[in-house]
Amino acid sequence: MRFLEERLEKRKQAGLLRELVQRAGGIDFASNDYFGFAKKISEGGEGGATGSRLLSGNSALYEQLEERLARFHVAECCLIYTSGYLANQGLLSAIGTKSATFLYDLEIHASMIDGMLLSEAKRVPFRHNDLSSLEERLSKSAPPHFVLVESLYSISGDLAPLQEISYLSEKYGAGLIVDEAHATGVFGKGLAVHLPTFARMHTFGQALGASGACILGSRLLKETLINFSRPFIYTTALPPSALWQISANYDALEAEGERHRQKLQWLIDHFCKKTGRASSLSPIQPILTAGSMGLSEKLWEEGIDVRAIRPPTVGKKKECLRVVLHSYNETCEIDRLLEYLS
Repeated sequence: MRFLEERLEKRKQAGLLRELVQRAGGIDFASNDYFGFAKKISEGGEGGATGSRLLSGNSALYEQLEERLARFHVAECCLIYTSGYLANQGLLSAIGTKSATFLYDLEIHASMIDGMLLSEAKRVPFRHNDLSSLEERLSKSAPPHFVLVESLYSISGDLAPLQEISYLSEKYGAGLIVDEAHATGVFGKGLAVHLPTFARMHTFGQALGASGACILGSRLLKETLINFSRPFIYTTALPPSALWQISANYDALEAEGERHRQKLQWLIDHFCKKTGRASSLSPIQPILTAGSMGLSEKLWEEGIDVRAIRPPTVGKKKECLRVVLHSYNETCEIDRLLEYLS
């Protein structure tokens, strides 16, 4: 990605290159801990981050966790954000220069849409999971261009044909960007872990049950984000307690993940069998229906929590009840849900 190298070199020559540093001790005239509350808390436990990572919020704990996540997800580098929304927004707004083009699946998450809107790049949609539609757009595009997809789509529960999308991206010299938010943990290290990607986004707020997210990619990408990603540059860093929680939940994922995945797949199989659906790997099983809000409220009265997804989040003909299965659900609970819906 020569255009990213050129942007960084220009900033370096101007003496404006941003870098993460660690500083401890000294008289504090840098942090945003105006009343010293974070400092007082940290003396007896864990306080706040006190500022963005480029000011006073960076730490050895941050950098150690990023190194661990990069190893776990098989990537060169990792950069942590405070949420998946900001990670996607920060990534796309940072790399989306006037010369760039984003080719995006029509069902990508709102955070990717907003990231593109904040960029200067051209935006070209392709039909959902439609390889011929993607190739047609790629054949008319030129580098630097990027293909944007989710590995597991958050509303439809569809899996992207990542192998084929990766092949087309390489064929036309496009960088593949994969939002792995809902695949993280459910599919272990993610569905795109062994594919050539420009960037992958993993969140800690879904299967991992914590807060925050990260962007995985090359060292060049990480340096670019540190310098040009406004949601990273201007956001107060996560507190140490949040970083410890992320680390502890990755410990749990490594120790217990396979057991949870097996139970979850058993429940997915049960749901598909009961509803006559084709075999699936997805824990997200939407039920298309008009009047989804009323159904959701009636189910809640029966002690069953299923949320309605309506326009404009989805198209007019895609209103649904979004059924999400979990490893702690039981088959009798699924049967109860389906009995009420029938």
